[in-house]
Amino acid sequence: MSNAYLHNLVESNVQALDMTVDLLSSLPADRLVQIQRPYFESSLGKHIRHVLDHYICFQRDFSKGLIDYDQRQRDCQLEKDKDYMLSRIKQLRQFLLSITSSSQVDQPLQVLMCNDVDTPSGDTTESTLGRELQFLQGHSVHHFALMAAMLRFSGDNVDHDFGIAPSTLAHEKTVKESA
Repeated sequence: MSNAYLHNLVESNVQALDMTVDLLSSLPADRLVQIQRPYFESSLGKHIRHVLDHYICFQRDFSKGLIDYDQRQRDCQLEKDKDYMLSRIKQLRQFLLSITSSSQVDQPLQVLMCNDVDTPSGDTTESTLGRELQFLQGHSVHHFALMAAMLRFSGDNVDHDFGIAPSTLAHEKTVKESA
């Protein structure tokens, strides 16, 4: 993997975390725990916690070479406490930015996934650092899209780019420029 490509992958994940920081700074703390039933089953805080859980698993397991996203902490404080969220995001940003100078850049990774509820041990799949960074970024965008829908539903203004995949944004830009 080229250093430029790795840098872009790390930067896209850092930008995802930065979008979370921007969102958190624009919301009152009580909005993190509100659930708009029957339209949504989760709060904004739960979506943010879920996204951060995946980054935390990646950080925890990266040096071992075996990433287990199913063994998430599911730390409820990450759903409710903005300061705690911001602190964890800062730590995750620092970790991600450290990867670009890591000697483990070319390290192959295994990803452990639970096959079903009755088979918690699961199987492993071969992966790479690049693929896992792509997964984390795409997973974040997916949850951002859900959060954007939740916010728009309640009448909040949401930045157009929040929850939109980079490839879609690039396509929209190309279409706009050619029009």
